[in-house]
Amino acid sequence: MSDFQYNRYKSIGTIDDVSDGYANAGFYISFYHLISQKELKFKAYISNYNETYNSDFAQEQVFGRADPIYAYRSTTRQISLAFKMPASSLGEAYEHLAKVQELIQFMYPAYTDSQNTLTIAQTPLVRLKVMNLLGNMDGSSLPNQNSSYQNIYDSYGPSNEGTKGLLGVLSNVTLLHNIDNDQVGVFEKSAGVILPKLIEVSLNFSPIHEHTVGWLNGGNSKTIGSPAFSEPAFPYGTGVATERTAAENRSLAADELIEILAPDQTVGGSGELNQSQVDEAFGTEDEMGFMYNSDYRATIA
Repeated sequence: MSDFQYNRYKSIGTIDDVSDGYANAGFYISFYHLISQKELKFKAYISNYNETYNSDFAQEQVFGRADPIYAYRSTTRQISLAFKMPASSLGEAYEHLAKVQELIQFMYPAYTDSQNTLTIAQTPLVRLKVMNLLGNMDGSSLPNQNSSYQNIYDSYGPSNEGTKGLLGVLSNVTLLHNIDNDQVGVFEKSAGVILPKLIEVSLNFSPIHEHTVGWLNGGNSKTIGSPAFSEPAFPYGTGVATERTAAENRSLAADELIEILAPDQTVGGSGELNQSQVDEAFGTEDEMGFMYNSDYRATIA
């Protein structure tokens, strides 16, 4: 069953809506609740997304120095997210109200009953995933920086699973139901029962990183030598290719092409590839940015 289906509960009051297709293709925001292990998914009608990184330094003014001495304390990260939930049907409006209800429940702790006394047993932590822009990069691998530029680009795409979201706490959540907005209005389900046509959600999220964030002297298990960042994929999972000459890049592209095409696909056993095979593997001349002439084909013979 699809995660998003605007007429799942009730189809009356519908309009043509293609947003389900986008959401089911992975364009959504997810919250994974650690206590209940439930996942909530919302269509990515994002109206605001900001990341703020703050470094905290203790300042000590020393006599005779114009500038203070700065002692590093910490670097904190804050996420501000706002998204809209327009309903295309009465059923979708009902589902949206149910989803925000569950999101609010995610902000409360788990209790345990000990001798008729409730005590907090678990903190309300969630994992927030915003497509490829926000997630847990712990242990994530980067694209092979020594491969061709095209291959690095093609291989980029972090997992969209809710369990891969960034761990943290919902500092605050604000809901705007727009029931007073005469440009939006509500659905009247029955006597005394209304369903908002548009719910707007804004929240602040405070991450809890599950890996060391910073530079390690002498490298780490992935990089030996000069200082390297502890988690190279932090925060977006992208990688920049190593600098090399155009000839080296063409050679790497040729190696990848040989891996893609089987040996029996060569012409006359000479190792020379015909134009259609090259285009099929690598795209058009404009996409690759160089000519597939006999001089180039000779480099992979």
